[in-house]
Amino acid sequence: MARTTRQILDFTLGISKSLRNAGATSWKYLKVEAVPPLTYGFFNGAPGQKLESVVGNLANNIIKAMETRIKEIDAAAERQKRELEAAIKAREEKAKADALKKEAERLKAQAQKAAEAVKKAKGDADKKKPEVKAAKTKDKPKETPKEKPKEKPKEKPKEKPKKKAKKEAKSKGKPKEQGKKK
Repeated sequence: MARTTRQILDFTLGISKSLRNAGATSWKYLKVEAVPPLTYGFFNGAPGQKLESVVGNLANNIIKAMETRIKEIDAAAERQKRELEAAIKAREEKAKADALKKEAERLKAQAQKAAEAVKKAKGDADKKKPEVKAAKTKDKPKETPKEKPKEKPKEKPKEKPKKKAKKEAKSKGKPKEQGKKK
């Protein structure tokens, strides 16, 4: 509806602007050519200027009102567009929050199931321990403890022989020849 109204106003505004210019040109022509001789003073005098002023202001006010209405329609459309985008964004955020909440609940339920499984496994293991011990003792004959062999006393390690002192200092290579030039 608003789009159609805006199109009509836009069309009417264009026509009004072109008619204002055509009307002003026509009025100037009529003042000179079509005015009867006895009314020439009326149309070219003070009352004629006042009439031109009133008609010109009326035409300008109509054009300004149409321009203002077009701006209002555009602003309303822009506001509606922003509200729609905000609603979409809020819906997306809500969906994201719901997804996170469901994921957290799923993980919590999964952890709870795992904890229950661990408790059940412990309970089953505690119940089976006496049965397993009893079964093991029935199957195996009792063994007599074996005597442990006596440990040999450890021998003291032999002392290492001391190193002999160095006889002479080693030379560092051939002595350099001095005085020879290449």
